[in-house]
Amino acid sequence: MSLPRAVIGMLRSKTIYSISIRKVVSHEPWKPGPYPKTEEERVAAAKKYGLLPEEYEPYPDDGLGAGDYPKLPDIGQDSKSEYYPWDCPEHNRNFGEIMHLRSDLWGSDKGDPNYKEKARFPDWQRVSALFIAIFGLGGLMYSGDFLCKRYAKYMPKQWPQDELKHYTYSDKYF
Repeated sequence: MSLPRAVIGMLRSKTIYSISIRKVVSHEPWKPGPYPKTEEERVAAAKKYGLLPEEYEPYPDDGLGAGDYPKLPDIGQDSKSEYYPWDCPEHNRNFGEIMHLRSDLWGSDKGDPNYKEKARFPDWQRVSALFIAIFGLGGLMYSGDFLCKRYAKYMPKQWPQDELKHYTYSDKYF
């Protein structure tokens, strides 16, 4: 009986609300800033992302909202070495490493921008093998339907007496 009174007392004193306000997480420090227009802004943005000013190159200011985020090379998760001692081995990345702007597209369960370098066969061979397999199997099934009949041919129904009518209704309705 005292538990509901305690909860009601916490709600009246707004204790729950003050606890929830303290636990708010802001993502403002990780948001990209405006596109650097001067050399000082460019050096400050390179320092913000932990890059040398010579390495830092922002995305072009085309209005898509990348801002001062650095333009990194297109390297997917599957293109990175699996034998390197990563801090987060399930994602092949280290703590504090800058993520690519399109890293949500290049996970191990998604596409890889460098798949052509690691592919065993070129794209045209894989597509042609797919069509050969589909149409080859379909052609075998279609031709096998004519060559190997699975069902006996239908014969006319055999009645014990041909001249006898085998229905119970009368002919006056037809």
